[in-house]
Amino acid sequence: MTLGARVRQCRLALSWSQTDLASRIGVKQQSIDQLESGKVRWPRYIVELSETLNVPLDWLRHGKGRVHLSRPTTSRDDMSPAWAFEPEINMVAGDDGGKAYFELNGQSFALVPVYDARASAGPGALNADTPQPLYHNVFRQDQLKTLTASQADQLAVIRIADDSMWDTLQDGDFILVDRAITRCNRDGLYVLRYSDGDELVVKRLIRQPSSELLTVKSDNPNYPCQTSVQDDGLFIEGRVVWLSRSIG
Repeated sequence: MTLGARVRQCRLALSWSQTDLASRIGVKQQSIDQLESGKVRWPRYIVELSETLNVPLDWLRHGKGRVHLSRPTTSRDDMSPAWAFEPEINMVAGDDGGKAYFELNGQSFALVPVYDARASAGPGALNADTPQPLYHNVFRQDQLKTLTASQADQLAVIRIADDSMWDTLQDGDFILVDRAITRCNRDGLYVLRYSDGDELVVKRLIRQPSSELLTVKSDNPNYPCQTSVQDDGLFIEGRVVWLSRSIG
């Protein structure tokens, strides 16, 4: 749909004639006719059109989404038309055919699964096998690129429980985990399981330069620190790259 066609759509929905619209923005009726017929593509009075029709300038220019009147106009003298906007959403399939991300009004958003497992940052057995997510969180694609090079299907959101990582991580925090990272190549926070159990925990891993062994550390000083752990002594489920916390 062209800009002129969008103008005509709005004008007719408002029951305005070309003369009605032209008089409201201070141009001749012929100018509106030329615009709607496609003889003029980008009128100099496009801002005035946006304000008079009470529609977003970006929609008028590019036509992303759909509009309809949210309340009928009472007369041709009604100067405040009210529109409802439905954003344009395009789902884009991932490499496996699944819905990896979607486009909303020209911007790209990733769908990241939120799992039922609560990553225990302290004592308490948890089962790491959670194949079905409860729901998905939405992240801007450009935001994710600042956090990790991994794709959305390699990420997961998990909720923290307990206080062994206080106050870096607090009970109830949500963490974004890059599951493509399964080895500690640099110091940081990791979601892991020990080789002798199914407990899912979040710990700080520090690589010892002299021995290449790992130090497994809780940020809360009330919890013990484990040193000299070999890589095969634990299974890294992913690296923590972001957290979300309620402050209310």
